[in-house]
Amino acid sequence: MLTVTTAALKRLSRALARKRAAADTALRFKRSGGRWRLRLDRARPNDATIAHKGRQVLLLDEAAAKAMSAMMLTVRDTESGPRLKLRKTTNTED
Repeated sequence: MLTVTTAALKRLSRALARKRAAADTALRFKRSGGRWRLRLDRARPNDATIAHKGRQVLLLDEAAAKAMSAMMLTVRDTESGPRLKLRKTTNTED
């Protein structure tokens, strides 16, 4: 399963508030042009959902959840401000 840091959860929550998203919508990762993009969507059966403070903020369909199982969503600082960063995680177990 995708690992999501607390900072990323807060950023996703702020993004939903900025977009004035309805309570039954969240951000969904979609593969487009070889990159993962976030889009507003409603939860579907079999979606993996990630919540922050009681609100669903991120949705993953089965294919996305499988493809992102060894990834982490975090926040990085840039010159234009904090941005979400999706990166592969490393397995430290022997």
